[in-house]
Amino acid sequence: MVALGSARVREAVRHLQEAIASGRWPVNSRIPNEADLAAELGVGRSTVREAVGSLARLGMLEPAPGRGTFVRSLSPVYGVLSDFAGQHSWADLLAVRKALEVQAAELAAVRRDPGAAEALRQLRAAHAADVEGSAGTERGAAPGQFHSLMVAMAQNRLLEDLYAALMSALRSGVAAHQVCSGQVAEVRWAEHEALLAAIAVGNGSAAAAVAAAHADHDLREVKGAVDDG
Repeated sequence: MVALGSARVREAVRHLQEAIASGRWPVNSRIPNEADLAAELGVGRSTVREAVGSLARLGMLEPAPGRGTFVRSLSPVYGVLSDFAGQHSWADLLAVRKALEVQAAELAAVRRDPGAAEALRQLRAAHAADVEGSAGTERGAAPGQFHSLMVAMAQNRLLEDLYAALMSALRSGVAAHQVCSGQVAEVRWAEHEALLAAIAVGNGSAAAAVAAAHADHDLREVKGAVDDG
């Protein structure tokens, strides 16, 4: 993807894209702040700001005021898919999200390649960060990180892109209605622990069943909140 702007901005965009594509900043992770990126690239903060803005317009990054900037996709295709998904009803979006998460959980459990152990370690770390962050410590998982890492474990790039785009559409809808899932943190942790256990032992059917129950619980709360609004 060719970036508009000065040569420095184009080089900064290329650097950011490579960092995202290489996995240095996984989907749903928070990228370094503007000052740190400027120091790393040896450019001014305005150049970094313009480069980040370019990738945000492509849907690869998403600024979240007060929280930082998050990776939302490994490719620019994400923006087109997100816009398309956003044209559909809440019922359709929620049903497809459940289908993708169930499939991803099953594939993640049966994955048996050299990178599986590291992927599972990252998934456990995201769960631990979620628990610790909710307990009031400074450490915390980026929003949605556990699920996006599980989806990445499926090693299906199409599934991963579809899921990222779908979640963008859902986030936009939830933000517009100013609602959240309402799921109790302890319940979420227990269900994530069950998912981890099933994936760790390679039980695809169990992982799929837990993912389905988890989606039903979480998504029922979201849908109810939107309908009530």
